[in-house]
Amino acid sequence: MINGTKSVLLCRTWVVSRNGEPVMAYPVPFEVGPLSTSETRVPVWPGDFASFDGAVAEIVGEGVRCIVEAPAPTVRKAASSYAIVAAASLLFGLLAIAAAAALGGFLPRIAAFAVPPMALAGTTVRAEYSASGIGKLSYAVAAPDGRSLQGGPLADRSGSIPIVLPHAKAPGAYTLHMVMQGPLGSVDATRVLNAIIAPVASNRAKVARIGSISVSPIIAKPGETIDVSYTATAERGYVRLLGVDGTIWGEKPFSVRGETQFVVPYFSGAREMRVLVHVARGQTSAQSTAGLVVADLTRQPASGDTQVVGDDEPGSGSIADGSANGTFAVLTPQVRSGNPIKIRILSPRNGMRFSLTDSQSHEVARLDAGTDADVVTLPAPAVSVPTRYVVVASFTDGFGQESIVQPVTILP
Repeated sequence: MINGTKSVLLCRTWVVSRNGEPVMAYPVPFEVGPLSTSETRVPVWPGDFASFDGAVAEIVGEGVRCIVEAPAPTVRKAASSYAIVAAASLLFGLLAIAAAAALGGFLPRIAAFAVPPMALAGTTVRAEYSASGIGKLSYAVAAPDGRSLQGGPLADRSGSIPIVLPHAKAPGAYTLHMVMQGPLGSVDATRVLNAIIAPVASNRAKVARIGSISVSPIIAKPGETIDVSYTATAERGYVRLLGVDGTIWGEKPFSVRGETQFVVPYFSGAREMRVLVHVARGQTSAQSTAGLVVADLTRQPASGDTQVVGDDEPGSGSIADGSANGTFAVLTPQVRSGNPIKIRILSPRNGMRFSLTDSQSHEVARLDAGTDADVVTLPAPAVSVPTRYVVVASFTDGFGQESIVQPVTILP
């Protein structure tokens, strides 16, 4: 055995009897020191094991678990004992390699366990997970005070778990724990989800406001369910799933919990859509939108499909089909890193401001447009792979605050 780790490895040996039951072949485990090589001959007493089908060796340590198996050697005449030993050693080595490869697929393993690091108290978030191997998979969610919030066994090896965060008056950290236990061992993973409190406007200011809006996933498959999260100060309202031409594909009432779900309609090819949140309070109202793209992610673009459209003259270039929203248009839907993102203002609005956000709604660039501006530019960030960003135009009009979005792809 060659120990390439910095921890001590222990080797235990068994023999497998005729009825398939493993029995300890030697009562004391053998140690292999860190970064060392060890060769040990294990004595097996014939009086204790008159007949057995095979031998098993298990090597365990910090982050290491390996099991190899070989059949029992056949008793030969003394004259051929050396040949038998050589053949058995070769067979044992081949079986050890095959067993190590096969057992790798049976060992418990949690490949992925992801939760958002932060969410609003009183909302529902989803924890994505993926596991493999033989064993029972379960999870548990603990509140900041240590009490159990939810949990139980998981029948599927991959999927998402809805985590319901209760309403609270103060921020708190929730602990998510996933365990997989099986005959070949167990693994676990822990994640922390921080619940924050949304700011509440003064009751004396009867003004409708929308604090934020986000869509997940931002690139969805046809027929997939999307989650819309938003924070708003309102008494009533609605949430709509719209096409870029204004077609209403779905509408649901405003929820004080700040979450709504839609099923994406089936389209051929890729298509842009947007989610509109409209709220009202007293005599005031506000609305805001967030964009998404509907596409079949299993289809790969043909080589050479990615290209930049347009030239270097201000205000020139073609507008992507379906991109016109009546307010502004991104002239070049694909821009290389470091080049300007050209935006043509189709309908000037009061207090118009443009910003560039990533898929997590983080603002990476912004500018204020004057009332006489025709074409404005935002700097394209540096990327190593083609990355989708969103251009957001914010302004005020007759019904209050409004935002309109349009995607743009940044190329390396």
